[in-house]
Amino acid sequence: MHAHSYSNIWEIILGSLGDTYLMIPILFILYFVLEYFSHTKQLDLISFLKISGPMGPIAGTILGLLPECGMSVFVTSLFLTRRVSIGTLIATYLATSDEAIPVLIANREQMIYIFYIIGTKLLIGVASGYLIDMIVSKKFYEGKVPEVKSSHVVQIDVELHRTKYFEIFMHSLKRTFRIYFWVFVITVAIASLFAFTHSEEIIESLNVNPVIQIIVTGIFGLIPNCAASIAIAEAFLHTGLPFGAAIAGLSSGAGFGPIVLFKDGEIKTSLKILILTLVSAISWGLIIHFIL
Repeated sequence: MHAHSYSNIWEIILGSLGDTYLMIPILFILYFVLEYFSHTKQLDLISFLKISGPMGPIAGTILGLLPECGMSVFVTSLFLTRRVSIGTLIATYLATSDEAIPVLIANREQMIYIFYIIGTKLLIGVASGYLIDMIVSKKFYEGKVPEVKSSHVVQIDVELHRTKYFEIFMHSLKRTFRIYFWVFVITVAIASLFAFTHSEEIIESLNVNPVIQIIVTGIFGLIPNCAASIAIAEAFLHTGLPFGAAIAGLSSGAGFGPIVLFKDGEIKTSLKILILTLVSAISWGLIIHFIL
């Protein structure tokens, strides 16, 4: 987002369009590659990672780092069928960034932050996963095994079918414009905020109480919608949101995984996992803030 001087909402909309429209081809290429991967190579990856064994937290973290919210849903289904531990599931949740990584990639001038965020979340996911498995007495789901019929569950059986390039193309195109819509709306909102208020005071106020900011951002990140991760990424890039707060918010967000967890799992277990995820995300955000 570039610095502009706006006088009305139409100038803000046109300026925001000029700042963001180049993201469209980048997002489309990225999502096309991801869709193709999910249709052809997903079984090989899952088998290679050995996610059901001692390498679970590492495997879950790697899957979560992929900018594909279906991964958190897939690992959730494995947890509910007692194939992975609670540490592996939470590692996946903490590593998931939903749409933040594509947004950072699309902002080419600030792509360097991708390496910081991915590296940090890799550490957070692996360390938290193994730590939680060590301290939690019941590592595996003990409730009734559900028949997972959610439409969001990753369908790995497409490996057995011929790749349908037109469907991949259309799905990638729809996803591109859905994500771009949220980026554009948030960009307009941020531009409006700066246009009609004193931006210097806003940026300064963000750092008045960093502890509260990290907690609030972590809770905000729990919202199971790509708009939340996009908002956190945009705020980090353009409004001075500290790195620790951004990490807390991006770590607590787990895509559609928690939706399936609450829908198909026991409420008590689901709340426990969500609280552990939130506490872990906020704790790491605070640690990073004080270290930096």
